[in-house]
Amino acid sequence: MKEFLRWFGILTGYPMYLVYFKRKTYYEDKSVQGRRIKGGALIVSNHYHVFDYIVNALLFPFRKLYVVLKSDIYSNKFLAWGMSIFGGIRSDRDTMGMKFIDESVEHLRKGRLVQIFPEAYITETGEMRDFKTGYLMIAQRADKPIIPVITDGNYGLFRRVHVIIGKPIFLSDYCTSANPDREQLKELNRIVWEKCAALKADLLARVKADETSNH
Repeated sequence: MKEFLRWFGILTGYPMYLVYFKRKTYYEDKSVQGRRIKGGALIVSNHYHVFDYIVNALLFPFRKLYVVLKSDIYSNKFLAWGMSIFGGIRSDRDTMGMKFIDESVEHLRKGRLVQIFPEAYITETGEMRDFKTGYLMIAQRADKPIIPVITDGNYGLFRRVHVIIGKPIFLSDYCTSANPDREQLKELNRIVWEKCAALKADLLARVKADETSNH
């Protein structure tokens, strides 16, 4: 029943998507990673708006995209019910609960897609915030790749949001421990953040080049 409701929500929401945040997709290297993802993977994105999840869910429409959400969303019963359909994973920041890590790892090990916004909060300046490290523990324990999906947050009536899909990042290339210590997490976080920042710069450059060529 929930899967039916998820598809109903995607199909009925598609007209709004076309009007309010129609997407143009770029790729770091499409021959390595396109919109088709096999098996489990952790989608890591920068965070402009609540629409970020909707864009990514429609980016991979044939895969259910589970998403880590802050706990205050669950204070609204309607939103809580809706996200139970779309695959919400509750993160209790106030109590420093780690249940969301175990739940995310379980989904990944079952070959599912999980979305997380490691900035934890929506950017107020447009600049990427520092990343929290919970996503690293998820990917490392599940032994699944991180796939960066970066957006320019260009939402609005008859505007177009731009997205770039990066190549998978395998943390095992940089750290073999399933439980990295604090210093290892710090270094891994730096590597992933810098890759995402470079992707964002690449995305903005491509968008600017396209706009210039169209004038």
